[in-house]
Amino acid sequence: MPIRIAQETDLAELSELFRRTVLTHAPQCYSLTQTQAWASSATDKVFFRAFILGPTTYVVEDETGIIGFAGIASDGHVISVYVRSDRLHRGIGSTLMQVILDHAITHNISRLYSEASEFSIGLFKKFGFQLYDTEVIERKGATFTRYLMERHLNG
Repeated sequence: MPIRIAQETDLAELSELFRRTVLTHAPQCYSLTQTQAWASSATDKVFFRAFILGPTTYVVEDETGIIGFAGIASDGHVISVYVRSDRLHRGIGSTLMQVILDHAITHNISRLYSEASEFSIGLFKKFGFQLYDTEVIERKGATFTRYLMERHLNG
């Protein structure tokens, strides 16, 4: 599976991957209002461009196109980890998390942190992240509980 850094030309495909994955899987744990609010982030072009191109975002591809992405900011904030809805549970999220960890080590980032969803908390735990708090936020009229996760890397 080729992995590379996201480019401006990837934004439409990444936006569709994000929207479809949220609409397909969020209803398992989130209300219709929450699901629609979350998915609508993909159609906010200014937000989504910054979401992808602000951090270093890695994409993984196969013969069908982009099947996942994960972003990390220079301060260790893991901005995103998304896998295309038809490719879940095939190790793609784990591959992306390993790329994020490798990036952190290469760039001497000693602490990684993120706001995990109901879906991603297990992946973060699998990679040694610890829950240190929760927060409730409001997005587009919906409230969400997010799980604040961190992992300290050995120097």
